[in-house]
Amino acid sequence: MALEERGISEEVAALYSLGTIVEPMNGHELYDGWISIPYITALGHCVGFKFRRLDDGKPKYGSPTGQKAHLYNVVDTTILSKHIIVCEGELDTVIVSGVLGIPAVGIPGVQAWKPHFAKLLSGYDSVYIVGDNDVKEDGSNPGADFSKRVSQEVLNGTIVHLPPNMDINDYYLAYGAEATKTLLVGEGNG
Repeated sequence: MALEERGISEEVAALYSLGTIVEPMNGHELYDGWISIPYITALGHCVGFKFRRLDDGKPKYGSPTGQKAHLYNVVDTTILSKHIIVCEGELDTVIVSGVLGIPAVGIPGVQAWKPHFAKLLSGYDSVYIVGDNDVKEDGSNPGADFSKRVSQEVLNGTIVHLPPNMDINDYYLAYGAEATKTLLVGEGNG
């Protein structure tokens, strides 16, 4: 599935410096053809990369060996706003911030959340947390675990619930921009 099929235009992809790996560096041959997702600081410096495949193959994500976890799209914490969205995943963050125009940051799963991230989110009236609603075969729901953990650590945190087996990208594609904005921040608050 290409980025366009996920609702991410070439223009939005360019804003986030998303690209396809066509000539992998030594040690990154596994990621040939995958999407490259750079982690950029508020000052414009790249501090890391994630790689994501857009087909159904496994593994779905990859990153350089030894890379530390970072907050994705941290530049949105500099936008004057009463609220911010915390997404589980980079491409969901791109949809919320780049397509819907709502300030958003991303965490690539519950294990990547670091307690110091909460400090960056402490000045908002509302911090909306959106984990994937992905119930696994064993009955676990990592997205719900993600939302619960983040909501316990940030001030003014509110969990946004998605329909079963959906993430923000799925919801946006199924219901459109206005319905997604309403789900995330309520009527008239986008």
